[in-house]
Amino acid sequence: MPPIDRRATVAIGQGDDRIRALRAAFQALGGIGQWVKPGHTVLLKPNMMTAMGTPTVTHVDTLRGLAELCKEAGAKRVLVGENSVCGMNTRTHFEFAGLHDALARCGCEVVYFEEDDWVYVRRDENFCLKDLHLPKSLVEADVWITVPVAKTHEATDTTLGIKNLHGVLADEDKARHHRGRPEMGSSLHEKFVDILLAAKPTLCVCDMFHAAEGQAPAFGDIVEMGLCVASADTVACDAVVEQLMGFDNLEGSLTRCAHQRGAGQGDIGYIDVVGEPIVKHRRRFRRALWRPTGNEGYGLEVYSGDVCHGGCQMLIRYIIDASKLGFQKDARELGPLYILCGLHPPPPPDDRFVVVYGDCAIYSTWHYSYRQKPRMVGPWWKPRPAYVDVPGCCPLGLQWLWRIHDLVRGYASVMSFLDGIRIYESEQYTFAKGVPPEKNPRRWHYDPAFARRYANEIRDSHPPAYVYANESIKGDTFLLWREQQRLRQGGGR
Repeated sequence: MPPIDRRATVAIGQGDDRIRALRAAFQALGGIGQWVKPGHTVLLKPNMMTAMGTPTVTHVDTLRGLAELCKEAGAKRVLVGENSVCGMNTRTHFEFAGLHDALARCGCEVVYFEEDDWVYVRRDENFCLKDLHLPKSLVEADVWITVPVAKTHEATDTTLGIKNLHGVLADEDKARHHRGRPEMGSSLHEKFVDILLAAKPTLCVCDMFHAAEGQAPAFGDIVEMGLCVASADTVACDAVVEQLMGFDNLEGSLTRCAHQRGAGQGDIGYIDVVGEPIVKHRRRFRRALWRPTGNEGYGLEVYSGDVCHGGCQMLIRYIIDASKLGFQKDARELGPLYILCGLHPPPPPDDRFVVVYGDCAIYSTWHYSYRQKPRMVGPWWKPRPAYVDVPGCCPLGLQWLWRIHDLVRGYASVMSFLDGIRIYESEQYTFAKGVPPEKNPRRWHYDPAFARRYANEIRDSHPPAYVYANESIKGDTFLLWREQQRLRQGGGR
């Protein structure tokens, strides 16, 4: 489908608090009553990825203001639904942050999608996510509204209305195509547009009172904007928010992808902005880095081969950013933790803690010396295995956090900001009744024997010979490794 040429309308509201900004946006749009009618059931889908605070998650005041508007328009029920980051129990996070009780006091019913029934949806014209499961509460709602918070993002430039749709999927659907291999029919960007086309929101309302720049979505810095942006076109809403964040027209990767596929209007030249003007509030947000720089400085050394944009590299970026919270002290005593990712990463030094992250790294490092001669490393009073495999493509199950934590126990926790939160590893999922098992996507389970099984398969395929003694590597992989070494040493020839 070619890019659409019809015009879209987006409203920008400003106020002293979130509710005033929200009401100003809908006043400029002509009122929420155009979409919400008496007796309607409305579902609000915020971005509440964890129990972290604003602007990592949508502020509860934005949800309260929307609930009030919907009830003033005659809505019978207002639901708030979410499925947090893969492997995390949404109810636990909501209760930990006090959100469940806060939303109940606003007159909202909280729906935890992983506890809901799932409805199987097939859409063969999608790029990669040709079948998926949507929560029954969302499918049956008369109106549903995506309510993101404006943030930069390592893998998708921004995380706004389109990116927020990931939280309507079951975890096993989230785990599919969470990588960037378009030539293999798998793309993180196309996947989000697939969700948009299969489950288009009625409205997009972006919480931009406080936004996040830099290493967002989890570790960004607050930018005070005092705005709310709303539209019936999710793509157009994202395009206007990106303009406010200082992005060029169609620079945002998800907005551009959705526009090119005709999922909405992403060209600012075809968008009518009402309410506050863009030029009055436009700022240039610092972008998020997604590639390791080669000099992280926080007790981590990342050795990267050919890695997917949006896959392992993005998740490792979270580890890098989280390690700032308390990893340096123990790293000075015990040495850095080496993380290998991607296809054919450079070999790590001997006698170091090594994390082999993701299928590609596991497939392609079977011949490295730490595998050939397993050893225990660390202090004599508490030695640990020299390496641990973290299988998955990419490893979205949070079991990998604890495998790394177990490996470096005695270090500060790599993800210490999660220490106060109990993490549940999902065992199985409930799907809509009557859907044949063969129609369900591949089940996502953590398999501790995964690494060894595939290492043996690669060994049996007789790959090129390598020199074990000093881990010499050949061809393009060697050139890549040499370039990385040059950059590590300051970029000289």
